[in-house]
This record gives sequence, C-alpha cells and structure tokens, in this order.
Amino acid sequence: MDDKLIGTIFQRLWERLKTYPEEDGNNSVELSIRLEDRKELETEVPTTSITLSKDELLKYIKENVESVVLDDKDIFVSKDKKIIEVPIYISSIGSSFRPLLSYRIINEDYKHDSKNKLEYKISSLSLGASIQLLLKEKSEYSKLLIRRMFRPSSYRDYSVDDKDLFYNEIKLKRKVLAKITSQKGHLYVIRIKNDDLKNIDFYKNYVNSLIFNMNLMNYRGCSFRIVDNLSDYVKGQSRAIHHFKNNVEPPKLHYLKRLTDLYAAGSWTDNPFTAFINYYQIIEYFFNEIPDNRLFEMVQSEITSPLFSYDNKEDVIKLAKEIYEVRQNDMNELHSLKIVLDHFLDIDMLKELLDEKIIKIYNKEIPAFIFGNKNSICFNINSFNDNWDENIDKLARRIYSIRNALVHNKDNSQNNYNPQYHYKSLIKEVPLIRAIASSIIIKSGSPF
Repeated sequence: MDDKLIGTIFQRLWERLKTYPEEDGNNSVELSIRLEDRKELETEVPTTSITLSKDELLKYIKENVESVVLDDKDIFVSKDKKIIEVPIYISSIGSSFRPLLSYRIINEDYKHDSKNKLEYKISSLSLGASIQLLLKEKSEYSKLLIRRMFRPSSYRDYSVDDKDLFYNEIKLKRKVLAKITSQKGHLYVIRIKNDDLKNIDFYKNYVNSLIFNMNLMNYRGCSFRIVDNLSDYVKGQSRAIHHFKNNVEPPKLHYLKRLTDLYAAGSWTDNPFTAFINYYQIIEYFFNEIPDNRLFEMVQSEITSPLFSYDNKEDVIKLAKEIYEVRQNDMNELHSLKIVLDHFLDIDMLKELLDEKIIKIYNKEIPAFIFGNKNSICFNINSFNDNWDENIDKLARRIYSIRNALVHNKDNSQNNYNPQYHYKSLIKEVPLIRAIASSIIIKSGSPF
C-alpha cells in the first residue's frame, strides 16, 4: 500500500470538509444529515448530525483499499464483499449529458439475473478500486487525476432517503463516508454482486455480452464499450493527437462541399475507425479524376507530337497498348492511391499540420493489426523528399493496408482490425490521414 498516495487523497478530502479557517487545528468536523423520504410528505424534514474524525476518515479509506484486489484480467475484486467491478466506457449519443448519466444510470437499482444467481448495475468505480487503479497506473497525471476523482462537497450537509439508515448512527456514518469518498472522475464499471464467486473470465465474458445487449437496445441513449487498456481508462479514453492553433484565418479558397462534409464528419467523431474512413474517402474521391487527367495529358502529348502519325499503324497500336496498360493499372486501388498522393501531397504542409511526436511514429512503428515487413510501410516525413517515389509507395501501402483491415474482417486473415484491442494503435494513424486529407482539400480549392 502506498501511504503517500493514500495520504494525499485523505488530505484532499479532509481539506474540503473544513468550512471555516478556524477549524484548521481540529481533528473532527460535524456533519448535518437530513432525511428525505420520498414516500411520505412531511411538513418538517428530520435532521440529525454526526461527528467525523480524521482517524475515522483515514481508516475508512485504508479499509476500502485493502479490501480490493486488481486481478490480472484488469478486473477489481472485493472478495470479502463478494463484489466484482469490470471497467467500461460510457459515452452519450449526440448530447452532453454527464449530469443525466450520473442521476439516471449510476443511481439505478441492481438488476437480478436469476439464471446466473447474481445482481449487476452500472456504477462509478469504487473508492478502493480507484486507489488500486492509481497505484497501478502511476504517471505524471497522478495529481490531476486525484483532483478530478476526489472532489468532496465543500459544504457539510448530506441527505439520505432510508429511515432505518437515518436512525442507525453507525450505518449512517458509513453511508456518509461513502458519499464523501466516492470518486467523481467519470470512471465507470459494471458492478456485480455474486455470493458464489466464479472464475474471473466469466465476469469479463458476462459484461462483454451485457454491453452488446445495452448497445443493441440503445440503452438510455448511450453507447458502451468494455475496457482493455487501463492506461487509457484512467486518463480518459485516448484520442488522436492533433496539432492545433489558436487563430483561424478567414477563407481565401472555395472548397468542394462534398469533401468538407467528409472532413467535418471525421473531425466530429471520437471513433478512430469512422474518422479514418471519412478522411480516406476524401483521397478516394480523386481516384478517377487524377488518373483520367494523367491519361489525357499522356495521350494529348503523344498525338500532338510531330513524331506521331495517326495514319501510321505502328504508332496507333503502340498508343493503344499504352492506354490499355495505364487503364489496367488504374483499376488497381493501391495504384490509384499512389497517383493521388503523388499529385496532391505537400510534405511541408504535413509537417505543419502534424505534431513532432506523432511524426516519429510513422518512421519506426507499424499498426498493431498490420503484419508484414516494417520497412515496406515506414517512412521519415522529415526526409520524405529525398526519395519521393519510394516514400510515396510506402505511404500508400501503409494507408491501404489500414483501410483494408478496417473494411474487411475475414476469418484467418492476418490484417483484421479488432476495435477492442487495436483502438489505441489506430488512433495514432488518424492524424496522418487527416493531414493528407487537409492538404488535398486545400490544394483542390479554388480562389473566391
């Protein structure tokens, strides 16, 4: 147990409980409790008070930490309480609804599963599990995370809606302690009560299936996802790194709306799969136009040359074969991708749009869901122009491999994207294709 971390959390909680400066030397605070019985309308709301000491708060925190174990499957287990906590992500659909989420979902009662003899509910990550998570995922964000997760009310007025609890001082104090120490960092779990604890794999599979059912029914207008990476979970699910500026220039170019619609859709979503495909379609839009233009220029150059004779059979047959070969190549999507990249790519613009940290990734890393020769799809943007043709080939192969892994999911195929395990890897690829899509829109624009 990390006494320093627990001490930091305790100090933060205790400091917020002190309302008046003169209480600094006190080792206890008095808390006011009111009974809000929704079943009965009363003219006066019963109130009582409890005294909470520093030692009681610290002891409560330590008890909770000691009762929870983080399993190797990234599931939190409290064996003495027979409680399992499986981390999940929750996001809203089309609205900002944190208060709604907290009120409607987190406060719902347990649902009973008679077949598996257990109860489950969506809940905030418990105090003990929260601290165990912080102990495992130590990082430079620790202080920030503690501030986000443990934010007790600065006032000392609490309410309960259970009469039996209200008139039982010991249980009442435990209830208030639970409220004071509950984490508020929007880390959510499926909490499962099970008197007969099963193998830990059962709970992971159970929650995975439960999440499918909730997504199927669009439960509470939310989307749900199981957690496979606690580092992402504790920091908030990772998002693509975008280089940003604080100033926006007025537009000087008119852009094609069909392309800006795709770009807006890619920028709007937090899902790297959707973002990547939207940005890819901006490139794909020119798969006919740019090859057609190149073919036109080639044919025009041939037939206007003084060395070409339209009544010379050999000249005409030679040109026909060249046109056929070009068209055959153009039917290959990878080849079309190379042509469009070769036509539009602006390396200086890419450097300006990409963060230096993300640029390094494409020189040494390949996506976790792509198998093959690393050298065939890795390139250095900073020295891209030194070997243009080779780097265009590598860039095109990288983008095309990712695109195929996203849109195809064939059994026994090596390059299959799994959103649970490869989410974080795909996030790293979004800034690159976004920057390419940006340069294409800009270079295809026309002055106002």
